[in-house]
Amino acid sequence: DGNKISTANYTVKYASGRKVPGTYTVKVTMKGNYTGSKTLMFSIRGKKMAVSKLTALSKGFKATWKKQSYVTGYQVQYSTSSKFTTKTTKTVKIANYKTVSKTVTKLKGNTKYYVRVRSYKTTKISGKSYNVYSAWSGAKSVKTKK
Repeated sequence: DGNKISTANYTVKYASGRKVPGTYTVKVTMKGNYTGSKTLMFSIRGKKMAVSKLTALSKGFKATWKKQSYVTGYQVQYSTSSKFTTKTTKTVKIANYKTVSKTVTKLKGNTKYYVRVRSYKTTKISGKSYNVYSAWSGAKSVKTKK
């Protein structure tokens, strides 16, 4: 009925390892005069990243960032629009957390591109995989060479 109940009437059980990015469960089990239980999922996102270096190449660029701990990999997104619209944006997945740079080629020469990066962590709960993404970094721009 919207009334608060005493903590003596339920127990809360959290999954272990909740300090690193990932998807976790929490189970609330009622007791005493109450019955039932509810299991919910929650996510811990990774730290916001930053593109530390962006180098113009002939018809391409090289983006560099700092390695993150406890992540599975990264996504690099580049676009000719600062708003990263669907039509103008491409996303590249880097599946190794040790990789700290990505070279993108075969782009248009003498064109301005906006680049951003984020990390992701893949976790499994009950046999199902979940990706938890950090926030996108701020976008940096680079003008490709001819």
